[in-house]
Amino acid sequence: MTFPGVAFVGASPGAPRSTGQRWSGRCACSPTPDRWHRRRGRCITATPSLRPLSSRRNHPTRRFLLAYRMNASDTEEVEALVVGSGVSGATAAFRLYHAGVRDVLCTEARDVVGGNLVSRNADGYLWEEGPNTFQPTSTILQLAADLDMVEDVVLADHRLPRYVYWDGTLNALPLSPGDLLGEFRLLSWPGKLRAALGALGLVPPLPSGVQVEEWHDGQLQRVPLTPENESVEEFVTRHLGREVFLKLIDPFVSGVYAGDPRRLAMAAAFKRVFALQQLGGTPGILEGALIRIGQLRRERGRQQQEQMADARLPSIRPGALGSFRHGLQQLPLTVQQVLGEQRLRTRYRLVSLRYDASRVGRRPFTATYDTPTGTRTVRAEAVALTVPAAVAATILQSAGLSAARRLADIRSPPVYSVTLAYPRDAFHTPLNGFGNLIPRSMGIRTLGMIWSSCLFPYRAPESMHMVLAYIGGAQDEAIRDMTPEAVAQQVHADVQRVLLKKEAPAPRVLGVRLWPHAIPQYERGHLQTMRELDAALADMPGLYVGGNYRSGVSFGDCVQWGTDNAARMREYLQRCRAAGTGAMKAEATGTA
Repeated sequence: MTFPGVAFVGASPGAPRSTGQRWSGRCACSPTPDRWHRRRGRCITATPSLRPLSSRRNHPTRRFLLAYRMNASDTEEVEALVVGSGVSGATAAFRLYHAGVRDVLCTEARDVVGGNLVSRNADGYLWEEGPNTFQPTSTILQLAADLDMVEDVVLADHRLPRYVYWDGTLNALPLSPGDLLGEFRLLSWPGKLRAALGALGLVPPLPSGVQVEEWHDGQLQRVPLTPENESVEEFVTRHLGREVFLKLIDPFVSGVYAGDPRRLAMAAAFKRVFALQQLGGTPGILEGALIRIGQLRRERGRQQQEQMADARLPSIRPGALGSFRHGLQQLPLTVQQVLGEQRLRTRYRLVSLRYDASRVGRRPFTATYDTPTGTRTVRAEAVALTVPAAVAATILQSAGLSAARRLADIRSPPVYSVTLAYPRDAFHTPLNGFGNLIPRSMGIRTLGMIWSSCLFPYRAPESMHMVLAYIGGAQDEAIRDMTPEAVAQQVHADVQRVLLKKEAPAPRVLGVRLWPHAIPQYERGHLQTMRELDAALADMPGLYVGGNYRSGVSFGDCVQWGTDNAARMREYLQRCRAAGTGAMKAEATGTA
């Protein structure tokens, strides 16, 4: 099938699609090393074709013993087992290792680490096919510093505007609440007045006697409307008015969650905003927002003190966006280099997890894996499970957690990421910003466009602009049935409508990737599902369940979860060691 008007790179786009399947004409590593690692003398590239390399920290004798222990039988024992090498898993595994838990094993079902982090480069282009940026936090920067990656942190200009496309015009979003009520033309004056009154506290009460639908055990059930299950659409419309929802929040929800604001629960998906009404003494969110601003200033002050105490950490301006020199996947690839191929193994697919309470302190968890060399069994004292919700539901039920069946109710709709490159003079207005979101009411299928070449240096040749678009999501699940060629054609048509001159040439198609199960949806009932899971986990000490359906969907949320839970796992292992030592002493002295 031909694709008029669009020039694909290299081969035919008719590639088969599977989980995280990518189609691209050609993608190869640069013929020269991307970067020579300062400490370990290894080339680190952001392309998944990089083979795992052992770290110098793995002494040959240690590698031999690890390999012997692994191959001598089909069963091995470790203190800490981390399942999954995405942001959460890679962070947790490294933090455990860095804190002195050297008997740690991280496993990945795919043949490359990173989970949804996929960074590609070819012919002078560097692009992301999953998450694209992060908001720098002290936790992320500390992780980068401990991985010797501070020099690889790249930051976008915090002043870059974000845009919303409405009725043929790109409207820059205000950078402050004052701008929202001032010259911001996207909202009418009645819309601004309604938003201001709502923010001050003139908010209608939550309707009583209303029933809403929640997923329970694979079925929709009618339940009473409560503050916890109020949808994003209902909350925003009640607090700030219909116009704010349609023009600002609807495109934001589509861009962040690829979600349906009629089904997402405000308290779960945007818990920080939801909490603002609890901070203040009025039903509005303004008072709580002012209190929160003060808290954030104090937190930033503490972070600045931490950064001053650690000279490795860069100074960050509020509102900045970050990445790494070779893309986000550089983080898990670096973790792979540090841990070595014995501590971080790819093509290890977890089949089941069993728990024996009578063996606490003596490796109570038994994980069964399907590996390239056959079935393997790993016994562990503590386990961090960082896999998608649907996979976790199956694994946790095999471990005896019946409450985990509700994880299967968490939807993760399909999303395509499409990366296109155009000559700079093809755009009707010079690109200078983060990108643009598109409200669903505009009738444009693409959810939003990130102007990647405007954010970070060396992402595209000087004469070209690169645009990353996302299409699909909870309101367009039919996208999974389209061919990559048809998807690229649709995105090109949408980019042409929003950004390009009529006479713009065909784009260079760099990558088209389908994520069949992309972003977990924090819909009505999500918080109840998490509470039930937490209650069940209390009866299974040593098991830590994470991932973007638990911690939040952002890069920073997952890094924070991995950092916090690695510390909890380490403390748990220390308690187990202390208990085991006490039992051995009691047995030796006859007091047991």
